[in-house]
Amino acid sequence: MPVSTAALITTERGVLLVKRRPGGDLGGCWELPGGKVEPGETIEGALRRELSEELGVESTVGEVVATTRFVHAGKTFDLYALSAAIDPADVRLHEHDALIEVPVSRALSMDLAPSDRRILEQLLGGEHGDDPCAR
Repeated sequence: MPVSTAALITTERGVLLVKRRPGGDLGGCWELPGGKVEPGETIEGALRRELSEELGVESTVGEVVATTRFVHAGKTFDLYALSAAIDPADVRLHEHDALIEVPVSRALSMDLAPSDRRILEQLLGGEHGDDPCAR
């Protein structure tokens, strides 16, 4: 089964989210940065690579904080959210339109990628509203 990663990067303002560019899959939705684990990679190594590719930053990746399963393009993925630390001042968006740091409770009112919504709900303990990005 394919595996994907998501970075739970917390700052004094909250959790760091990035916004997908319009068009394409989940265009315009907010998400936790991360991506697919390539063959031979650990989940930690994959997340470090994805943060470098997507945000142009070096990162410190910690432990798994939540997991979920989702279906994308007919394939079922396991998603591992790991704690991570970066310097937000160093971020250079390569694959997204915007970056925001918001409290998790506010993030749940935003248009989130469904799999990341489930991760954040786990962290707060339950479901919190509609999922406008579920298409």
